[in-house]
Amino acid sequence: MANFRNQQVRHGHVFSPESRATFAYLDGKLGYYDTNSLEAGKFFPATAGGLTDQAVPTDIPNAPPPADGQIASAGFPSALFLDEPGTHWAKHAVRPGDAIRFSWDYSARHAARRYNYFITKPGWNPGDRLSREQFEAEPFHKVESLLQPYWEHEDGLWPPSPTTHEVVLPERDGYHVVLAVWEVANTGNAFYQVVDFEFGTGGSQRPTPPRELQAGEVTTSSIELNWKPSSGDLPIDSYSIYRDDQLLVKVNAATTRYVDRSLDPDNEYKYYVRATDVDGGQSERSATITVRTLGNGEPTQPKPPQNLHSMGETADSVSLMWGKSTGSYPITAYRVYRNGIQIDETGPSRTEFVDTGLAANTEYRYFAAAVDTRDWLSLPSNVLIVRTTDESGARPAWAVGVAYAVGDEVSYQGKAYRCLQPHTSNAAWTPVDTINVLWAEVAARYRVA
Repeated sequence: MANFRNQQVRHGHVFSPESRATFAYLDGKLGYYDTNSLEAGKFFPATAGGLTDQAVPTDIPNAPPPADGQIASAGFPSALFLDEPGTHWAKHAVRPGDAIRFSWDYSARHAARRYNYFITKPGWNPGDRLSREQFEAEPFHKVESLLQPYWEHEDGLWPPSPTTHEVVLPERDGYHVVLAVWEVANTGNAFYQVVDFEFGTGGSQRPTPPRELQAGEVTTSSIELNWKPSSGDLPIDSYSIYRDDQLLVKVNAATTRYVDRSLDPDNEYKYYVRATDVDGGQSERSATITVRTLGNGEPTQPKPPQNLHSMGETADSVSLMWGKSTGSYPITAYRVYRNGIQIDETGPSRTEFVDTGLAANTEYRYFAAAVDTRDWLSLPSNVLIVRTTDESGARPAWAVGVAYAVGDEVSYQGKAYRCLQPHTSNAAWTPVDTINVLWAEVAARYRVA
């Protein structure tokens, strides 16, 4: 069992086309998990917190969205350099009307309510930090599910990984920025990613994505892949085949078939294909398909739950969340263990649990396991080691009329916050209402062994 230690909750980012954060990771300026941490309140371009989703009023109200000047970083401290103005950012060459596949990767999935794609206005000023005034007020592309309430539709709202949207770019010329926002139904937050584009009219068009990727013959140890060829201004040179987001093999342009061998029985694999022309121009990804090899006749356990993590701690509680398990047979329940002893069993659609009645300033170890219809238990998830907060006064409760200094820590509504600017509090300046302005949420604290 792997142990997750010293890791804050990480969630999702746009990896294709590479976002500004992804390029920063590739350049060694951000850690991989930091790219998934650009999180602030949902409902951009709103500025206030506590708002209700007008389309789905049963969703969790929002926290305050990122402030102007911190849209690219969402206020995440390690990523504030992403907010720097200028035209120096790495850009993707595109044309108006191009159909671009935006792909999101997740390290912690949540119930996805919608994905909004905004673009900067004609005549915007790259010399200024990104602000609401720089973007169109309405998204030019939206993907939305109105299933409600979210706690009864977790399967329907659970996003596939990766999640890919084909987005047609609007009419623009020169340098522009697309803001991609993933809004979550069961929290007040969203995840923010900016992607830089250079719109042009000349030059050669990059290849079209391979079409109609599908599985042919599938055995216990092999999967046959077939696709329709790409086209472009220049001849196609090769196809790159990816398995589970890793380059598997390159084949020449005359080949639109490949057999992936030496696979494990009764196991899922994800594939996509990209085309490359003779000038090195690369297409967007094909559609991603998920294929399961055949079983070898022997029953297998369900897969372990994924990425058990804490959504927050108080002096007497820990809020847990994990990713779904899969298997040859349907999952019927998840069992949650604290210090090696089972403490709860949830239904198959519930991937969260709040453990209460705990001791303050105490370390606990958690793992989860899945149960299928045969009552077979999976291997444990990762072990999560987490400590409850100290109720002794190390973090006093936030209060009105107190003069706070930079670095002061308080507790408010079960979460911990650190002061960013000196101020005297009032009823309108709660840590939730002024998140990333006066207060920053303190990351969950895990012990380093």
